[in-house]
Amino acid sequence: MSYASIGIIALAVQFIINYDIFITSPEKTGLPVHAAYRAYLISISLYYLIDSSWGIFYSLKIPQVGYIVTVIYFLIMAVSVFLWTRYVIIYLNIHNVFLRVLSFFGWFFLIFQIIVLTINLFIPIGFWFDPDGTYHVNYARYLNLGLQTLLFFVTSIYMLIVTSRVTGRMKSRHRAIGFSSILMMIFVVGQAQHPTMPLYAVGCMLATCLLHVFVVEDAKEEQHEEIEYLKELEIQQTKALGSARHMAYTDSLTGVKNKHAYIEAEQLVNKQIADGALTEFCVVVFDLNGLKVINDTKGHDAGDKYIKSACSMICSQFKHSPVYRIGGDEFVAFLEGEDYLKREVLLMDFNHRIEENQKLGRVVVSCGFDIFDSDKHDTFISVFERADKKMYDRKRALKEMLK
Repeated sequence: MSYASIGIIALAVQFIINYDIFITSPEKTGLPVHAAYRAYLISISLYYLIDSSWGIFYSLKIPQVGYIVTVIYFLIMAVSVFLWTRYVIIYLNIHNVFLRVLSFFGWFFLIFQIIVLTINLFIPIGFWFDPDGTYHVNYARYLNLGLQTLLFFVTSIYMLIVTSRVTGRMKSRHRAIGFSSILMMIFVVGQAQHPTMPLYAVGCMLATCLLHVFVVEDAKEEQHEEIEYLKELEIQQTKALGSARHMAYTDSLTGVKNKHAYIEAEQLVNKQIADGALTEFCVVVFDLNGLKVINDTKGHDAGDKYIKSACSMICSQFKHSPVYRIGGDEFVAFLEGEDYLKREVLLMDFNHRIEENQKLGRVVVSCGFDIFDSDKHDTFISVFERADKKMYDRKRALKEMLK
């Protein structure tokens, strides 16, 4: 029973120190190395269970049961070695000749063990039980452990050589594999010399404990880097989205808001009116005088300059209000707050400046405005239409001044 107790203790220790690995699914972390390490730990856990069972059944001296358990024992051992090679390849995350050879060896060892166990059913090349239940070993069993000794020896030498050449996380990873391989090699040799002692289980327990120190900390650091990367990516995407939105809602010629932004603002105002959240605002509609003549006589570059000058005048006068270019020579200002309170003065000053400009042959802009009245208006467009009508009245008045 003392043999069986080693496997039970090893299983308990492994579950305690790797509890978070066992209960966290690979899909949740999204890390391939976590999936590979978890699969390896599961195979080792099964090995501990079978190894403990072997000790119990061997003490009962039942040859048939002992044989079946031993077959499972060697099969699980081969699977664990195979999954260990898978894990090392993913954990190191590099591509070279050694890891390709390691991958080949993992498959070779698994297939070799299956072939040995199959042949052993007919010819006891690996092990057998005599009639009184005593366990005996043969050369295939030593070949099994010899191949593992060679695997762990070559791996440890390679890893420790590479450790002296690399830095940072790669140094830590190679060192973890190297030292755990040395531990496994020592206990595999001991198992070969003492077939009925649970030295292989002890070696697996110590090696996985050593790996845990490196693997878990490495995984935490990797997840932290992943989180930081995602945060930075989110910031960049937010900036890109903001920039794209700015471009989509900005007039390229004047830099003020364009018609898309105006339509969206109109919808928002209508909603605020319906909700009773907006009760005071004023709409000012602007239209440029003489733009067609400038385009026809001086060209569109001069016309664009004329539009930008007019826009600059509007924005400088109504500094606290959003200005929209809704057509080639049409602008709208939405007055709230300070500009709304000072609307009479602002519009009087603007119109006076326009009349002076007309005398001097400068930019001329006609404007009209209307104030929202909840008793008369129930939508933005009704305010806009009244302001637009007043703008055309102003345009006619300015033309009359030229006569």
